[in-house]
Amino acid sequence: MTIEPRRLTTAAETALAVRFAARDFSGEPAALAERRRAAFTAFGATGLPNRRVEAYRYTDLKAALPDLAAAPAAAVVPAGRVWDFGGLAAHRAVFVDGRFDAGLSDLSGLDGAVTVRRLSEAGFAGVGTLAGELSGTGGDPVVQLNTALFDDGVVVDVAAGASVSQPLAIVHVASGAPVCGFSRHVVRVGAGASVRVIEHHSGPDGVAYQASSLVELDIARQARVLWTRLQEDGHQAVSLGGAAIRLGEGAELQSLSVVFGGLLSRNQGVVHFAGPHARAVFETVTLVDGRRLADATLTVDHDVPDCTSRERFRAVIDDAARSVVQGRIEVAQDAQRTDGRMMTQALVIGAQAEAINKPELEIFADDVQCAHGATSGRLDENAVFYLRSRGVPKAEAEALLLEAFLAESIESFADEAVAAVLSQRLRALLAGRRARGTIGEAA
Repeated sequence: MTIEPRRLTTAAETALAVRFAARDFSGEPAALAERRRAAFTAFGATGLPNRRVEAYRYTDLKAALPDLAAAPAAAVVPAGRVWDFGGLAAHRAVFVDGRFDAGLSDLSGLDGAVTVRRLSEAGFAGVGTLAGELSGTGGDPVVQLNTALFDDGVVVDVAAGASVSQPLAIVHVASGAPVCGFSRHVVRVGAGASVRVIEHHSGPDGVAYQASSLVELDIARQARVLWTRLQEDGHQAVSLGGAAIRLGEGAELQSLSVVFGGLLSRNQGVVHFAGPHARAVFETVTLVDGRRLADATLTVDHDVPDCTSRERFRAVIDDAARSVVQGRIEVAQDAQRTDGRMMTQALVIGAQAEAINKPELEIFADDVQCAHGATSGRLDENAVFYLRSRGVPKAEAEALLLEAFLAESIESFADEAVAAVLSQRLRALLAGRRARGTIGEAA
């Protein structure tokens, strides 16, 4: 006789069930309402993932979310709280606590080849389709929750053959209220088009808010996308982000993800090559301190031949913080001549800091070039001594070395204007910590 263990329901899971039960699906297509119900039913069978779930072994959400923050209400955020990304975010859709804010948004000057509509205005077209189709995503409890509970978002369509010179920004700002918001965005890039997208998440320190945001990105044949994601949520926030990505024949995606904020952050992605001769490059930069945790999880699915993927993760971990990198490259039997490479690199400068690297390869084809590697270590004492011997104070010398380590990934990004802005942001952040004398000290 087999006795199934009883799953204990936490206060957060009960609150999620109450919130879902209170939803009104009357304004949504029947197919989406059914998808939402199926997603929450699947979530209800497992609940929030804990360390027994392999994909969440190092990021225990059940323990991190004992309670659920309240649902967002109408909130007013001063325009000064919305950073213009060094002038690059002039065209922006702004969400406050996961809900669209028309007053803070500015889509008036967009190229006519780009249309941006709220999900409700677009009839929720395509929402959930891509996330459900891609292997490994539809069954994820965080994705299930987002599918069941997202309140708002945009559908972005880029016309075939268009070359959009100015970036489009999708900006998430936390109001400062302790709330829990869910958002979903769908971005569809037509054949042969080219577009730059900036995704920015920010919020105040000292507020225990929670945010979940998922992007469904469909890149048609021969299209090119430069995608930047900057996460600067408050240091008491739980930030759950992700992307489901599909690349058509000859398509190209270059992605830069920078993580500076959040008490607990997890950015997970699933990438599917749907046509040959496509290319995807991912750079992830993480700087965490205190007792914060940053999780970067990425699965790249090579299902067709002649595709290329590059993934590089760089992290600086101070105090008692933890960096988690879970990267996986899957190569199907028919995906001959795949070229996939993954590298994780971490500088552990805190006495209790921890770097967890888990790169994986699963290969069923025989004509491939695939590799993965992982390194972690301390600052080079000889390099610090060299700078100090030339009159550079110790704290400044360490900050310069940390900046050089992380800036290499930022500066390799194809969007030079974005890279320059983010390099300045990194420099200012390290300068502030150097001024406070907090680099390398115990939490």
